[in-house]
Amino acid sequence: MEILEKIPLTDTSYDTILNNIVNINPEITIPAYPTIPVLLKIIKPYVRVQYDSENKHPNFLSFYSFNKIFLNRTTPSNMIPSSIIHELAHHLFNEIIKQTIMHLLNTEKNLYIESFAWYLTLQNKYLEIANEYVSHKVQEYFIPEKFNGYTSLIKILMDNDDLDTKKIETALSFGSSISDDVIFILEHFIKQVNNNMPHISQDNTIGYPIYKFNTQQKIDALYTIIYKTFELFYKNKKDMLPLLDQFNQSYIYYNI
Repeated sequence: MEILEKIPLTDTSYDTILNNIVNINPEITIPAYPTIPVLLKIIKPYVRVQYDSENKHPNFLSFYSFNKIFLNRTTPSNMIPSSIIHELAHHLFNEIIKQTIMHLLNTEKNLYIESFAWYLTLQNKYLEIANEYVSHKVQEYFIPEKFNGYTSLIKILMDNDDLDTKKIETALSFGSSISDDVIFILEHFIKQVNNNMPHISQDNTIGYPIYKFNTQQKIDALYTIIYKTFELFYKNKKDMLPLLDQFNQSYIYYNI
């Protein structure tokens, strides 16, 4: 907490964080269209991909969990690229948080940092909304012709109709700003399908106004989310540390 209070998150350091994520893949080549072979090559340094052999989510085309992308065996082959991009965007949202924590605490990546970042993205519905918006927006940007709407995000909103409207709008605006950064990362590797054709985003179907944070607003929001999560653990050690340990053990289990 003392370290976080002394070290701000600057726009320069944030740019470095994004470029560090790009450089996780050492084989940067000319961006190619997002075919399955191209995507599998790109994601290898970032996240594992495999079929959902346990059929945990039979109604999902894919899902992301603990540095792994799981594909449903019944997912049509023509939908696999967009599914991979959607789940990779989830991972990169998480990676931005990890790398920001690493920068602020001046530490290397480890399973405790990964566990903490994973918990952070799941700790409340507003962050879940931001995260889901990022994945849909990135998916829509790269493969608009295979995009089937903001369905899972709309379901979260419909299932949680007691959420504060202003906080939902803030979460969506934060997600919109972070989606630009995820797109920036991925444009080093892949290019849009039909990028010469005009495309109207389907995010107007969500039912809430979405604004862009400026750079400082985005950085302040990210810093505040991280700081407040550390503060939550600090003030509730007895309850929170076992939870973090559980996340940590899950990371160890799924990454050996």
